[in-house]
Amino acid sequence: MAEQQGGAPNNGWEQAYLRHSHDAAVGRLFRGLLHNLNGSLQIFSLQTDLLAMASGEAAALMQQLLAADLPPAAKTRVRQLSDLIQRRAGAVRQMQDKVRGCEQVVQRTLILPDFSQVMGAEPYTVNSIIRIEVEFLCADPFFKHKVIKDLQLAADLPPLPKGQLALHQLLFFLLENSLMAVRGSEQPRIAMRSFHTAGVTTVVVEDNGPGVPEAERERIFAPFYSTWADHLGLGLYLARKLATELRGSLVCETGAANAAFRLTLPAA
Repeated sequence: MAEQQGGAPNNGWEQAYLRHSHDAAVGRLFRGLLHNLNGSLQIFSLQTDLLAMASGEAAALMQQLLAADLPPAAKTRVRQLSDLIQRRAGAVRQMQDKVRGCEQVVQRTLILPDFSQVMGAEPYTVNSIIRIEVEFLCADPFFKHKVIKDLQLAADLPPLPKGQLALHQLLFFLLENSLMAVRGSEQPRIAMRSFHTAGVTTVVVEDNGPGVPEAERERIFAPFYSTWADHLGLGLYLARKLATELRGSLVCETGAANAAFRLTLPAA
C-alpha cells in the first residue's frame, strides 16, 4: 500500500490532470473507434462478396424458375440456389446492423466535444456513457477477453442536458479502478447497474476484486492515496470531485468481499 501526503489541493494541478485525462479519453475514443471499425469492416468485406450472389434481382429470378416446368434435377438445383439466397439475406441484415453500429460509434466520437444531438440518434443518457466507456476500454485485451462485463441498465433514464464530458471522465475513473482491482482475480467480473427513481439517477460499479476494508472506504478518496504501488492515487479523488461538481455524490459501499461504488446524480 502506497501513501503520499501533499499540501492543500491545488486547483492548477487538478485542472492539469483533468486536461491530461481528457486527452487520454480522446485517445481511448480513437483506439476504440479503430477497434470497432476494424471488426465492422471485416464483416463488410466478407458480406459484400456474398451480397453480389444474393441480390434482389436474383431472388426474383429464382422464384420465377421454381414456378416454371423444369426437369427434377434442374428444379432441385434452383431450389438450392434459392435457399442460398435466403440465407444470405440474413447475412446482409447482419452486415447492415454492423454498419449502423459503426456509424453510431463515429457519430458519438465526432460529437464528444460538445455532445450536440445527432438527428435520428437515441437520447444521450448515462447509459450511453457507460456503453461507450465499456466498449472503448475493450482496447485493453485483459478487459476485453478476461473480464466478465455484467451490464444491467435501466431503459427509462432521462437525457443528459449537460455534464457529459465530466461523466465520461468520472465513469472511466471508476472502471479503471475496478479493472485494476480484478486483474488478480480467477474469474474477474465488473458489474454496472443504472436506475432512476424520484428524480435521481444512480450508477453502481461493482467488482469482485480484493474489496475495500471499512477503515479504508473514505481514505481511498483522498488525493495521492493508493493501495497499488506506482499509482498516483488521483482517480477516485477526482471521481468524487467531479461527482460533487455535478451536485451528486460518490461513496464506496462494500468491503472485504468486493468493492461497489455508488454514484447518485440529480436529474437536473
